[in-house]
Amino acid sequence: MATVVLIWIYVIATTYLTGLAFLKFVTSLDCMQVQKGRAGYKKYAPHYRESYIIAGIVVNTVYAQLFSLISGVGLAANMLLIAVCAVIAVYYRDELKEDCGELLRILFARREGKYYLLVFLIMAYGASHGIMHYDSDLYHAQAIHWIENYGVVKGLGNLHVRLAYNSSSFALSALYSFSFLTGRSFHCMAGFFALLLAWKCLDLKDIVRRGQPILSDFARIMAIYYLFTIYDEMVAPASDYFLSTIVFYIFIQWLDMNVRHIRSYLPYIMLALLGVYAVTIKLSAAPILLLSAIPIYQLFSNSDKKKKKAFGFSVLMAIVIVMPFIIRNVIISGWLVYPVTGIDLFKVIWKIPKGVAQYDAKEIRTFGRGYNDVAAFADVPFKEWIVNWFNSIHGFNKIMIILDMISIVIYIGCIVYFFVTAAAENSKTSGKVLKLKNRSMVKYADFLTLSGTMIACLIFWLFSAPLIRYGEVYVCLTFAIIIGRLLIKAYNTLDSEGSLAKVILRVSLVLFAVWFVYKAVNVVKYDYPRFNSDNLLVQQDYGDYEVDTFKVGNTVFYYPTEGDKVGYKPFPSSTMDMSEKMIMIGSGIKDGFMSIP
Repeated sequence: MATVVLIWIYVIATTYLTGLAFLKFVTSLDCMQVQKGRAGYKKYAPHYRESYIIAGIVVNTVYAQLFSLISGVGLAANMLLIAVCAVIAVYYRDELKEDCGELLRILFARREGKYYLLVFLIMAYGASHGIMHYDSDLYHAQAIHWIENYGVVKGLGNLHVRLAYNSSSFALSALYSFSFLTGRSFHCMAGFFALLLAWKCLDLKDIVRRGQPILSDFARIMAIYYLFTIYDEMVAPASDYFLSTIVFYIFIQWLDMNVRHIRSYLPYIMLALLGVYAVTIKLSAAPILLLSAIPIYQLFSNSDKKKKKAFGFSVLMAIVIVMPFIIRNVIISGWLVYPVTGIDLFKVIWKIPKGVAQYDAKEIRTFGRGYNDVAAFADVPFKEWIVNWFNSIHGFNKIMIILDMISIVIYIGCIVYFFVTAAAENSKTSGKVLKLKNRSMVKYADFLTLSGTMIACLIFWLFSAPLIRYGEVYVCLTFAIIIGRLLIKAYNTLDSEGSLAKVILRVSLVLFAVWFVYKAVNVVKYDYPRFNSDNLLVQQDYGDYEVDTFKVGNTVFYYPTEGDKVGYKPFPSSTMDMSEKMIMIGSGIKDGFMSIP
């Protein structure tokens, strides 16, 4: 736990500084400034300090991926990062002094600060040990090890096809693994993403002050449920946890800003770019790019020269975020996006054979549908596999799936209502002041865009690889947003200042508190048998497995004697003896691998 705390402090410091510099640069651009009536334009000031950390995570991830193109991501990468952060700290020293003073006041003079510190320690304890994800010992650990040692290697997927599943989260994990210190690779970043989401969920307490719910409260409740679900698993650097926590964050933040009626298009552009970043973590998040419709509409509605520049700059930033990920894809697998073979642009000798990629895609899809035999079940008709898949889901997950189906029907009704009544409603309400209770409602068009995006993510996940852990964030948020809005509408109809509404709110808060305590007690109950005092100092390591060896050229490789997991230390490794299936491109592993025709 102590190592997790120290690494997280380092992560917070470096991401805050790089994020601060990036957002200061962006807000200084004239095209990103906010119009204030006839007074002209002024710089947009971020409302949330964690925005610097989030921006810094994106910046540092891009940096780690770029660094991996020329070298291993280890000591040199961190030394350069520290040097850059030192320059930023000196340049913004006055502002940083104020921020540090404010942080100390929050921590020691306000109750709120103690909540944040408590959550920090609880999440650090959770990230110090737990259940190591199967895929982490299968290939996540090895993927990170390759980035630490070599950065990127041509045709790496020919050694182990799962190593071709590139994720920007692996480069970020390598940057903050500190394997160069002791040879032991720490894996704290999935837990750090969970920490940021947990901090975001603390704002749920504001419902008591507000006296009424807002839509982001429902998203926060489902985020808390998700955090309870992964608490004993976030020790693993699985890309699923990175993706789910960042998607939860995007939607909660977006809903918060919408309720606050923030008019500047800059924060919405930043969240849309965070959606682009989410796609580089895992391709299943691709439909989240639909959120870009909101800032694009803002920029092209009453468009002027400044807005056109803002759009161009936004596209440029999106390209900067995506390009290192794409370049790494091509180098590792020879494909633009592995295992998608429909886009075949590169004729390189290290390309993973098309048949292998297609089989790999079928295997993932078939496994997600609840089958293990690819040959027998890869082409099962929809009517058959959907029934088998639904029957294999149990407990609250099944309830959420049913609520999602109901929500899709409700959403279709909302779309019809929007097109039938929107014009008439606008003419009736034009020039009128909204009632206070309706000011906390998300704009209807934005609600349709947000919930429509989540439904698109849910459907994309369902027809690709619908394993619950791959898409739990979509399962949680779809009904939370759609049914949540209906509940808020019903609450406001009851008159949110009336006695009945207050009773309903109080009962709901009591029920939530009981559920929260119940989940917390269960976490302690299941964690107690796994308690190891060693983990209070040092984070739990990857798994250890018995391995055998094979040689290609003069290089020794490892593979497991049983099963297909090798963990981190036997390096370089594969799941099986590959001596008859691949060869070196050159004299050493730095030169890459290619499949034997």
